[in-house]
Amino acid sequence: MNLRLAVALAAGGLGVAACTDPTIPGRPGIYSFADTVIIGPDTTVYLFHWPPSRLPVRFWADPRSNMRFLVGRGVAAWEDQVLYGEFRGALVGDSGSADVIVRWSDSVPPDVPPDTGAPVFACGGVTTFTFDSALTEPVRVSLSVFNSGATAGQVQACMRRVATHELGHALGLGFPSGRHSPFNEDIMYPSPLVDYPSRFDRRSVELLYHSQPTVGPPP
Repeated sequence: MNLRLAVALAAGGLGVAACTDPTIPGRPGIYSFADTVIIGPDTTVYLFHWPPSRLPVRFWADPRSNMRFLVGRGVAAWEDQVLYGEFRGALVGDSGSADVIVRWSDSVPPDVPPDTGAPVFACGGVTTFTFDSALTEPVRVSLSVFNSGATAGQVQACMRRVATHELGHALGLGFPSGRHSPFNEDIMYPSPLVDYPSRFDRRSVELLYHSQPTVGPPP
């Protein structure tokens, strides 16, 4: 059955490092990115990532406004998080050959410089997977404007955050139901306040791409 789910140095002196007890970290180094479903005696763990045989992942971006820029920026941000090329992406011009399709879901925001002020929740996004034992359709991402009172610059700043966030889902973080980080310094926080993956996002996606998936892409 198919499922659709939406060191600093002291000047002129000698630095000496004293041995002390290690500081307990303020938060875990990673966040959960797998979904576990328990039905009766059976437990199913949903875990997805793109295998080496399917790289680079092909992304098609809506040609209107600056969607290609947003997708290219997001793909590059996630490529920067892995050490050995475990993920690579490429923009393609034909949606029929794409692994991930990214569209505007309603209005198309103007391409203007992003506002550099405090984050404004002026946009949203949804990532949808259709799968059984493997993906049966391309991953679909939609971005939308939902705050009519926001300026065009605030919308564009929001889009940079949300596009990178949704592409994190398309890589497999939170597959399939959209599980998020509970920490607001991460790009995978439900309503992201940052526009680039944190060191914790890096650790999480590294672990994901070195874990055994239970769902894969089609051949």
